[in-house]
Amino acid sequence: MTKFVKRIALLISIPFFIWTGYWTAFAYAIERGISLASQNPQISGTAAQFEVASVTGYPKNFAIGITEIEIGAKDRFTWATQEVLVEAKSYQPNRINVDLSDPHSISGSIGSLGIDAELADLSVFFKPNLQLSLENLDANFQNVILSFEGITGAEIETMSAHVSASPNTETNYQVTAQIQNLNLSNMLVGLGKDYQRIQNISLSAEAELSQPLDRLTMASGAPQLQMLLLHEALINYGDISVLLDAKLVSNEAGALNGNVNLTMQNWKTLFSLVKRLGYIEPNLEEFFYTILVNLAIEGGSEDSLTIPLTITNNTISFGALTLGVLP
Repeated sequence: MTKFVKRIALLISIPFFIWTGYWTAFAYAIERGISLASQNPQISGTAAQFEVASVTGYPKNFAIGITEIEIGAKDRFTWATQEVLVEAKSYQPNRINVDLSDPHSISGSIGSLGIDAELADLSVFFKPNLQLSLENLDANFQNVILSFEGITGAEIETMSAHVSASPNTETNYQVTAQIQNLNLSNMLVGLGKDYQRIQNISLSAEAELSQPLDRLTMASGAPQLQMLLLHEALINYGDISVLLDAKLVSNEAGALNGNVNLTMQNWKTLFSLVKRLGYIEPNLEEFFYTILVNLAIEGGSEDSLTIPLTITNNTISFGALTLGVLP
């Protein structure tokens, strides 16, 4: 009977030994991997430097504090922050939570952007495979302040996003996102209070990438966008609503080609606001206004305007008229 009890106890304890060993090895691998990365920061043209706090808490859970982070690609951008905290629980080893609440700065050819948030959390769920492929990602931000060259430019009350891997292919991802109460009063000076704030921005899209989002991405660099199918993007701005849908495909050079349909309700109000901000030359006002009115009438309503845009090698055009170039 004693031998029987000992055998049962041994069988019961085996999973706990395996679990503890798994977490010890996993935590060590993370700590060692980050240390190696800090010693060999060049990855596909991207330079990175940071200090690493010890991995603690395993086997029940673990937390990794990565401090003094600076990541950049030469002549393109630099992202820096004081600390990122990564946490995971033993009962759900393939889900991690990332705290990004410390201030961030992003600098590049277009200038410097500062980001500060009261709450900035990511919840990442990986598929249980060796590649640690992304299953889904949830992002939640509250009271975000965006500063341009040190001057506050915009404030966001809440922002959320959800990314989930397609069950059919390894490189396709479904994306939904929403921004509520985007305050632009420091940028849209001179407009009425109702038009200094965007009440809502929401979108639903599908993206195809050049490679899956998995652990190999750290070695090979960020994947390239192959195709973007924008099912719907809705913007509510005062009494104006803007609806977009698009399909864009990337060519071998990385430039985008495709079509965008832009529909606006109460477009005349938006035209007046753009004119007031000085984006329409006085000598071209009547020309553009006549074109837009005729286009709206063709669509069946003078208050609703649908503009079909074409994108060729990142150049945006409406018929024979070139409107600009994608960044």
